Amino acid sequence: SLIKPRYLPLPLLPVGGKNVCRCSRTLGDAPASLMAEEGEKFQAGGGNDLSKGPATNRGCTDLFCLLLLFASWLGYLVVTFMGAADGNPGKLYLPRDWRGGYCDTEKNWGNNSVNTKGFSSLAYTMNMTATTDLIVKEFMCSSAVESVMRGMSLSQDGLDEYLCECCLIPCSRCSGSVPVADVSSLTSLSGNIGNKIADLKGSAGNLFNPSNANGDLFTNMWNEATKYFNQVCLKDCKTNFNSINSGNARSWNYTMSGDNRLSPYWEKLKTSGNAQVTAIINEQFVFQALPESLCPYDASKCVPMPGIDFDDAGGGYCSFKMSSDVVATVGQAASDVFSSLGGEAFTSSATDTFGQWWGNFLQSIDAFVLVSVCCFLIGFVYLILLRFLVGCCVWAAILMVLVFLAVGGGLCYVRSFQCAGVSLLDTSKQASSAAVVAVETSATNAATGSQAASEELTGDGSTYVGAQYRTKNGYTCQAWSTQTTRPDYQNVTKYPNLAGADNHCRNPYEATTRYKASTIWCFTTDSIVKWEECSPIGVIKPECQNGYAVPNEDIRKVLEVCAYIIWAFGGVYLLLVICFTGRIRLAISINKVAASFVSQTPLILTVPIVQALTGILWIAVWCFSASFLISQVPDGYTPKDAYTTYAEAYGTSNTPGKCNDKWPTGSVYKDENNCVDVNGVAACWMCAPPRYVFDYKFAASFFVFLWNNALTVAVGQCVLAGAVGAWFFTPNEEKGSKPCIRTSIYNTFRFHLGSVAFGAFLVALVQFIRAILKYYEKQAQAAKNRVMVMILRICQCCLWCFEKCLKFLNKNAYIQIALMGTNFCTSAKNAFWLILRNAARFGVVAVLGSMIHAIGFLFIITASVGLGYLIVSGLHPEMSPAINLTIYACVSYLVASLFMSVFGMAVDTTLQCFLACEEMGLGGDFTPPQLSAWLSTAKKNVDDETE
Repeated sequence: SLIKPRYLPLPLLPVGGKNVCRCSRTLGDAPASLMAEEGEKFQAGGGNDLSKGPATNRGCTDLFCLLLLFASWLGYLVVTFMGAADGNPGKLYLPRDWRGGYCDTEKNWGNNSVNTKGFSSLAYTMNMTATTDLIVKEFMCSSAVESVMRGMSLSQDGLDEYLCECCLIPCSRCSGSVPVADVSSLTSLSGNIGNKIADLKGSAGNLFNPSNANGDLFTNMWNEATKYFNQVCLKDCKTNFNSINSGNARSWNYTMSGDNRLSPYWEKLKTSGNAQVTAIINEQFVFQALPESLCPYDASKCVPMPGIDFDDAGGGYCSFKMSSDVVATVGQAASDVFSSLGGEAFTSSATDTFGQWWGNFLQSIDAFVLVSVCCFLIGFVYLILLRFLVGCCVWAAILMVLVFLAVGGGLCYVRSFQCAGVSLLDTSKQASSAAVVAVETSATNAATGSQAASEELTGDGSTYVGAQYRTKNGYTCQAWSTQTTRPDYQNVTKYPNLAGADNHCRNPYEATTRYKASTIWCFTTDSIVKWEECSPIGVIKPECQNGYAVPNEDIRKVLEVCAYIIWAFGGVYLLLVICFTGRIRLAISINKVAASFVSQTPLILTVPIVQALTGILWIAVWCFSASFLISQVPDGYTPKDAYTTYAEAYGTSNTPGKCNDKWPTGSVYKDENNCVDVNGVAACWMCAPPRYVFDYKFAASFFVFLWNNALTVAVGQCVLAGAVGAWFFTPNEEKGSKPCIRTSIYNTFRFHLGSVAFGAFLVALVQFIRAILKYYEKQAQAAKNRVMVMILRICQCCLWCFEKCLKFLNKNAYIQIALMGTNFCTSAKNAFWLILRNAARFGVVAVLGSMIHAIGFLFIITASVGLGYLIVSGLHPEMSPAINLTIYACVSYLVASLFMSVFGMAVDTTLQCFLACEEMGLGGDFTPPQLSAWLSTAKKNVDDETE
């Protein structure tokens, strides 16, 4: 057949004793495998002939993509070196103080940056605004200070502003008065304030003693620990309140934050002329702060809290620990609660537990080695068993799915009429019993030609004359005339409705009977349940006198409809299984062939191992290089302005803030020492930048990362496909002895690396677009644009589906490349038409493959963990096996993934090889025994068509 002129890779031509790859427009020398019409079936002697096995006359394919790959690697190196010049990976993990500054960093961001070099531990000091808030308000809003304020030269507006801020008059800022004790005497006020401030300056036992001056304020603060502490970078975790006594301590006079409306009045009181007020402010509100050698910040941020010590939690972080004074005052139990709420217990427990786990693991390393070896042996055993039991596994899995649908629908149906106080199991039992009796009674009446008795039940059932002989829970009824539980019920004269009742349910009682049943019942033949109520025959869903377990009627109706839908799916599923029985049997045979390949070629398992090691190495290298790129946060990424309110800086649920209107978002902090006047209002809220950002350099690096990841997977798939194809067409007596992996590796890297890179490029491109959409979704979230967020999520979902389809097509294209030696586009088109011609077969193989994969994972993991338990219990009986079994489960999962990935690719390649043989009518000594019957039939059909 004629082919349109185009560039095609040509066979290797001998030049100087070496094979050389060349390309030309001429088609005369092109290999026959490249001359098939697109979509044409496999045909012996045609352009896509596989009668002699995978193509041997190959040429280089898609060289241009290989050049693009090399160019991308060069670009990756360029952006990496650009990032290495300015990036600082430490910003990704170093602790950050309350304003976003990094610990142990010489040059921090911002105009008021602090040199924290040498201060590597993130600890906590008192937030003086929060800890003294109630004390300051008790002082400022007391009757004594109010009298002083009224005696000062304040305007009426100024006085009203003071009274409003103190909630001394009804004001929209307050919901009631400030919850502090009022003191009218300055002398008493000085004593009260002095005692409370003294606790903050001195004895930890007094501070945390509920009976002392501050009451239980500081024993109840731990639920809001972040409110009462500043995160600061210190020399180490040993720095605490006692460090003040080391010398060079700083003194800090309390200064009210500039955005506090009481601040102007505080400043006026300093110079009020009232000696007692001035003494309280200038003498009592003075605190000792850590020296700059221990705390590099302003003194207001370096006041330690009495009674708080720290432990090193690792990674530069300190955790809370109560001092011995606090323990002596409140007890060990209460101290542990304080520490736990502060975060210490969790960190300590995790550290101790992890250390214990790690120690146990090291002690049982001999058991780990044995279990790891056993995992591989179990994997091989599973593949060997698959050759003989795959049919049983598949049919069992198919039956389990059918049972699951039937039971799932039944549970929804029963739940729709389950009565309150009755378990789901009892309701199911009652419904099943009622259904069985109804079917049995109908069958008996049909067989005997008897007229069915009326099952009408009105009221309490005293007039019921039906033939129900089983109770609600399925117990068989005794005959009324022979039961001995209550002999008086044998008296037909006394109970006329028992005449001819035999063992049918009734509700007999006299007109004068005080206690009677609410519906029909009978005495049962059970020795424990003497009697029980009944429902008329045909009543599957009886009325619930005490209400339903699902009160809402609409939800009950939805459950019933869901039951019918699930059962409908089950019926369709059963019909498909019946219609596709032949294809299922073929899929089972193909799986057996794939299992034979893996068991006869165990060295193939090294391919995914090498893939995994290569992937891990590449990920480690890329993560290290990317850390330089993403840590380059531009100096102006977040605004350096100050804002008057937290809402303006951080935003609300519907409005983005100035600090987090883009992603990655920054954080917000309050700098009370550097407030800025904005139109007469103090602005103290400022923005801190995020740890990382994404720019074009990271985007370029990330795309190369995705491409290389996809390339690693693609190379492995192509190598596996080539090995399976070579093994498939090898004579049966030579299978397992003739090398096939080495040839496949050579073909992939020598001729088709460009085509493999092409397919990987397409996958990486789709993944990259998905990542971009995710980036813009985050941006829309930061901008509070919910509509755009939903649109971008829908687009990502569509792209995810497209990516799955692309990966499926790519995998089959790599098989075509390995078998035919064609370029990627031709292989993808051929694979597409092959899938289209055999859609049902591919679908059945995919579904059954998922079942076999699930069974394989379950078998390997369960057997490995069970065997691991026996091994570790035998070698180390004194050790708790919990953590060891968890590790064994992870290892066995990785081993199962290894085996099943190879097995899955072997199945897909075997299917294409079978389809090629079927379309060409091939058969012979290479045919795997499991497929001989199928190919013999196909060969006969091809021969008949030829004749």
